[in-house]
Amino acid sequence: MLINEISRKLGITPRAIRFYEQKGLLAPTKQKENGYRIYTDHDAWRLQTIISLREVGMALEDIRLTLAKTDLNRQEEVLNALHLQRSMLFQQWSEMKQIIATMDQMIEAADSSDQLPTELLYELAKHNKELRELRSSWRDHWDFDHKASQFDELLLSVPASEMKDVNSAIAVMNPLMTTAYDAAQSKIVELIAPYAGRKGLDIGTGTGNLAGKLQQAGLTMAAIDQSQQMLKLCAAKFADIQLKLGNVLAIPYMDAEFDVVVSSFALHHLTEPQRELAWREMLRVLKPGGIICLTDYMLEAPESEEIFLRNLISSQAAQLPMMHEQVELYMVHSELMAWLQQHAMDATTQQVGQDVYVITAQK
Repeated sequence: MLINEISRKLGITPRAIRFYEQKGLLAPTKQKENGYRIYTDHDAWRLQTIISLREVGMALEDIRLTLAKTDLNRQEEVLNALHLQRSMLFQQWSEMKQIIATMDQMIEAADSSDQLPTELLYELAKHNKELRELRSSWRDHWDFDHKASQFDELLLSVPASEMKDVNSAIAVMNPLMTTAYDAAQSKIVELIAPYAGRKGLDIGTGTGNLAGKLQQAGLTMAAIDQSQQMLKLCAAKFADIQLKLGNVLAIPYMDAEFDVVVSSFALHHLTEPQRELAWREMLRVLKPGGIICLTDYMLEAPESEEIFLRNLISSQAAQLPMMHEQVELYMVHSELMAWLQQHAMDATTQQVGQDVYVITAQK
């Protein structure tokens, strides 16, 4: 095909085709006698791929890398790139929704005042900026992609007192976790079992242990995690769970998709400013009347940090690096309960281990 032929076939201008050639995304052969470019069916496929990825907002450099992986038949890496782009789009969508909500508040404030409420508009804009920065602040500080292959072994097989690898994901999260992990997840399954046949979401699923148990209890499960390697292991264990790359600050699902939202031992990685945004995101994807169920290590009250640290010392865990700093990130049980009682219904709590709570609430 000549350039005008492939242009008509794909509905793209010759100028755009030449632009992609200049960027190194396309390399048609040239006829020796006249220098005309000749486009093959493979070139047409590459152009279709480029157009598709541009349509979903992927940058040219990312498209170039994706095509390079495609050329090497590395389908898994291409799929990972698509999942990453989807996660980024959901973050942008969440931010756009917040911008529209802020705009509506500005219009309402200006419409109800004889004089432009400049200070109020400034505060609304400032709040919008803070939320945007919170969403973009999420980082994998714990390198879970690298630690994914050892996650189940460390979590389920090795007693906390025998852990040698202080840099393991479990050590960083909490060395006491192994003693409460099964009890807390079993309690969640007990509470959620009556929702069999409905749709659930597991946030921070890791290798899918809780999502798998809920699926066995009869729910149709979806799950998200920030780690592609964790999701890969989860898919190998539970092929029927729908998996998405993402995090709790911009959950990659539309509003009111789920009857149940759960999370176990994942949310203590949130900083204090991120928490309310996370709770709102969980309620956003929950259907009216749906249930949220969370379990984690929590400080009983803001003044409980000293007691919590004493418990760590008694468990021979205080020598682990980062532990004191990590405690500062732990949710405060009384604060989370107060927030849920204000923004949800029927918020209840059960203690299932030392400093471990299972909290439920209904939207």
